[in-house]
Amino acid sequence: MSVQLPNLIPPFRFTIVEENLFRGGYPKPRNIRFLKRLRLKTILSLIPDKIMPEMQQFCEQNNIKVLHLTVDKMKEDNIPLTYNKTLMALELMIDPNNHPLYLHCLDGADVTGLVVACLRKLQMWSNSSAMSEFARNLHSSVVTSEEFEFIENFKNFDVTIPMTLPLWLWGGQISFRKHATLRLKFLNPEMMTEEERELKDLKEKKEKEKEDYYKKRKNDLLDNLFDPNSPRHRSSPSIGTNGNNNSTNNTSATSTGTNANNTPQMLSTPRTDDEVFTMNTSSTHVASDKHKNDSDNAKDPYLVDVDVDVDGVMMDGLDQVEYMNRAVGNVSGNRFYAEDDDVLDNGDEYGADGARFTTEPISRTLEALALEGLTEF
Repeated sequence: MSVQLPNLIPPFRFTIVEENLFRGGYPKPRNIRFLKRLRLKTILSLIPDKIMPEMQQFCEQNNIKVLHLTVDKMKEDNIPLTYNKTLMALELMIDPNNHPLYLHCLDGADVTGLVVACLRKLQMWSNSSAMSEFARNLHSSVVTSEEFEFIENFKNFDVTIPMTLPLWLWGGQISFRKHATLRLKFLNPEMMTEEERELKDLKEKKEKEKEDYYKKRKNDLLDNLFDPNSPRHRSSPSIGTNGNNNSTNNTSATSTGTNANNTPQMLSTPRTDDEVFTMNTSSTHVASDKHKNDSDNAKDPYLVDVDVDVDGVMMDGLDQVEYMNRAVGNVSGNRFYAEDDDVLDNGDEYGADGARFTTEPISRTLEALALEGLTEF
């Protein structure tokens, strides 16, 4: 005995849009047997209210996810669909995780047709092709001016592209330089247009050039700071020589004297043995202190003790140094420090005994500290 099965009745205006993507009118209980054969994973409803309880029960029993975007009923000279909801619908439709997907509105014509027309523009169909498909599913095949403008003005919007693409969208890969009408945002960092790839390569190249420039600038600053042959730290030989000669001449003139006949004159004041011993001891201490000071200056000729870790140099410090150099024009008036915290101006100075103080500009010290990240301007 044969059993007659119920008829397979598709929803009103049912159409296959792409593989695993379907469209049509409001699904009803008589369409359940047909919809079950589609093995749907998602139903996207663009209607004012939620679907009827019988359809909700069918979706729960078959593990079908129901997504509802509230869209009012289409009226004459009024399109209730907004571009924001259109973008939301498109992002759900192109995600393979939601496939197979059934898209519907109340009658499967106007609202659904507008969303599919926008999908065609995302697929880079021409406006005329998208309009022709839209018109084939209308009641009268006549596209109103409002509908035409809605499809025409769907451009320059940001569309988020999922991690993977269905094969029917651009062949499942990005092979074009730039989208004709929309701005694409890819969730997959490896997925980008040719134009975006060129911009990324250009950005990486500029960052590499900037990093190389900072490294070169850093090395130049360090070389100038610690190179004893640098003009900024080189002592003035003429002044130092004259000072030493004058000091020597003065010492010779005060220690010995000659008469008109070039005969040496003896000092008239007699000295005891204790006084002579004291003077010799003092001379020995002075000579020792002077030798120690000369040794310290030889070890640290710039009076700057900065342990520079070249590998740990901070790039922002260089930015701040260059900013300060540009701001003050390198003419901010260098101040110098010598021993005993005396502030000296205009370069090297000399003490009472003719010894030259080797000084260091504060700006150079700050540059060194900025390189190490030890200070901020």
